[in-house]
This record gives sequence, structure tokens and C-alpha cells, in this order.
Amino acid sequence: MAAQMNGYSSGVSNGATRPDDTLPKELVDEMQAIFGKHPGYRTTHAKGLLVEGTFTPTEQARSLSIAPHFNNASTPVIARFSVGGGIPHIPDVDDSATPKGLAIRFQIDDDTHTDLIAHSFNGFATRTGEDFLAFLQLFRTFKVAQFLLEKAKAGGGDYSKELENFKKAAGAFHIFLASHPSAAAFVNAPKPNPFNYGTITYWEPNTHVLTNKDGKITNVRYRLDPEDGEHLYPNDPEQLNKLGKSYLEDDLQQRFPEKPIVFTIQAHIADPTDVLDDATIPYKSTTFVPVGRLELNKVSDDNAAKQQQIAFSPAPDQGGIKGISSSKDPLIQTRKGVYWISADQRRHEKQVE
Repeated sequence: MAAQMNGYSSGVSNGATRPDDTLPKELVDEMQAIFGKHPGYRTTHAKGLLVEGTFTPTEQARSLSIAPHFNNASTPVIARFSVGGGIPHIPDVDDSATPKGLAIRFQIDDDTHTDLIAHSFNGFATRTGEDFLAFLQLFRTFKVAQFLLEKAKAGGGDYSKELENFKKAAGAFHIFLASHPSAAAFVNAPKPNPFNYGTITYWEPNTHVLTNKDGKITNVRYRLDPEDGEHLYPNDPEQLNKLGKSYLEDDLQQRFPEKPIVFTIQAHIADPTDVLDDATIPYKSTTFVPVGRLELNKVSDDNAAKQQQIAFSPAPDQGGIKGISSSKDPLIQTRKGVYWISADQRRHEKQVE
């Protein structure tokens, strides 16, 4: 595990590259306008915990890629479980604490790694960063107008102005959702609460390109299937309110090493007709190849400090890996820029919450 630890204190380039355009910064600013600025924390998926373990590849993995973690006997990993949203101490069952997230770093050696970033929603809200920015802006305007209307009603006076502003904001947001079905699906998707972080399925939404020893290229996304099966709490507010505010992290702190969390990582192989550059459209292909067993069995020491330093990247080739590269999905580069800015900010800040 020593090789993994070396990655914590290295520069932001270890896991991210400085963005070349303004869009990632606009996205970071907009998300912080929605969630608030929380120094020392991630812009989104602010609440989480680092864990460690091992990835063991299958024989099938070797046929797909020359990447070392697909060919070595095993590879150490460091991963981060998280809940959605940009509020560091949000209750785990809050509707805004979704989707749940799992970022994984496969640490090949001191200088080489590759990351896989997944969440519990099969897809993404929009195809491009520009559309996602518009989505966030309209959503924030809608929520602010809603808040001001409720405040005006509570005050007992005339609230006709606030009502008119709310109707305009709601109308604009709903027009956007009507013209962007993937965003509507994201907003209206179930907000599942798993028994623990290891009883929910995670998807990696962006296409990765694998190259094997014969030069064959295979386009894939990933699905992480929990070994213990998928087990979710019923959507019963009374029952959910009985769970601890941080019940998912509490479970991680108590279960290891006796009860590891295990996933089978499935490569979802694209068919020739599948769309490769749009994360909002799931593959139609029904071909899944198990590429390995991910076992997580330890909570990282000095967790908060290490979380501030480690910078996962949506670009799988960012860590110098061979045999895996990014596709032409435009979201990958935009998300990479967002992750870079978020990492650069928190590494120069002191946590005060």
C-alpha cells in the first residue's frame, strides 16, 4: 500500500490536468452557488470516506486490455465512497444526497495509476458540460424563487411578486426538462438508500477504450455488481429517519476487516450500434464481461487529510496507464477540468466544518 500513499502529497496533476477553457470553472462556481462554499471539501460528493483494498482480475480481463491491473495477479486500490451533493454533513438519506458514488484508483506503481469513477445512477443528466451548466443555473433559479415564495407566504403579507417570479422560474426549468429527457430522468429518478455502501449497484457512465496485446480495440462502460446483492431501504420517511445521519460511514468504520465489501466489476461491451459519446444513453448491448473482483476491507488512516489531497480523474489514462484511454465523450474533458479545479481549491484551504 506504500505506493498508494505516495500519491496523496503529489501535485494536482496526479489525477487531473489544468483545464484549458472556462466551462469547468463556471460549473464549479454554479455548484458552489447551489450548495455553498465549504473550504477544504469537494465541490460535489463532499461527504465521503476513503477505503482501501485489492483488485484481482479475471482471465477475461487479460483478453481485453494490456493494462497492468488487468494482467497482474492483483493490484492495490484506494477508493472513496460518497453521497451526492456538495454539503459535507448532509444526512445520508436526504434526497439531495444522491446519487451515491464510488471512485476507485488502481495503483500500479509509484508513478502509474488509473481511475474509475462510478455512481448509482445509470447515465448522466446531460450530454455536454454546456447543457449541465444550463441545467444547474435553471435549477438554482427555481429553488431560490421557491424559497422566496415560501418565505413571503410565511410572512403573511402580499406575495404576488414572489409568486410571479416562481412561476417564471418553474416554467423555464420545466421547459428545459421537457427538451432534455435525460435531465428529467435524473431529476425524477428514485433516490435509493442502500443498507450499506456495498448493497447498491454503481455505473461508470463514460465510454473507455481498451486495447489488448493484438491491438484490438473494445469500447466499454462499467457496472459494479455488489457481491451481497442489492438491498435498499423502503422509501418510508419514518423508517429512514431512524437511521443515523451518517449510517453509511458508520457501517464502514465498524465492519472492516471482518466484513469486506466486494464487487464484481463488469465491462459492458458496446455493440457497433451503441452511442459512445453520449453518457445519457445507456448501451443497448447485453454483453457483460466480468473483469475482476474488487475487495475493500480497510478505512484509510488520516482520512480527512488524505481526502483533501487525492484527486481522482474521470479520464482513465490520466495516470499514465497503457491499454486504457478516454473516448470522445465530451463530458470526460469537462468533468476532468471540474475535478482539477475542485482539487486545487481544497488543497489550499483549511477545513472549518
